[in-house]
Amino acid sequence: MKINLTKGKKKVTYNMPDKWDELNLGRYMRIMKVLDVKEENDIDRIVKVVNCITDIPKKDIYSLDMKSLSNLGVHLSTFLTSKPNDELKHFIEIEDTVYGFHPSLKDMSLGEFVDLETYTKNINDNLHKILSILYRKVTERSGDKYQIEEYKPSEERADLFKKYLKVEDFNGASVFFYDLGKELMIHMAKSSVKRLKKENKKMKEDLNKKV
Repeated sequence: MKINLTKGKKKVTYNMPDKWDELNLGRYMRIMKVLDVKEENDIDRIVKVVNCITDIPKKDIYSLDMKSLSNLGVHLSTFLTSKPNDELKHFIEIEDTVYGFHPSLKDMSLGEFVDLETYTKNINDNLHKILSILYRKVTERSGDKYQIEEYKPSEERADLFKKYLKVEDFNGASVFFYDLGKELMIHMAKSSVKRLKKENKKMKEDLNKKV
């Protein structure tokens, strides 16, 4: 959706996703870091989340008038209450290359397992690297059966995923982390998101009193 804000005498337009599924991996990781910080006041947290998903400069958000802030709060509520896709995508395509989800997690190599174990100790910082292990270029495919390229750590693939993958692409892969004793879910910050929605509601109520 388009967010039109008044900045001084000028009107500036920013893009804001309507739902979680439209958010790319890089922005998702930024939001998770914000929600993970508990020693922060309500307004600062909301401003940072809005900045993460729209790129509206934080200083500009703080200087918005009450009407613009109220409108922004409505859009944020729509985004936060949307439900992300939870179906596994076996294949994702980026820049004409097809990547397949690991066809047999129980048969993964020691190198894959060790790297996954290392990265999942800090999911918020390493989610793109985790997904670059689970999704790799498809080398052979026949019907429902397929093979992916041999595992080699790839910062390039991780950065590519961070830029182009959407929440709808990777959220469904979360259920398969139970086999590794790990969780990777869009709802890993569920309690934080719930708290943020309450804070956003409170902010709108406070703004309405002032308008």
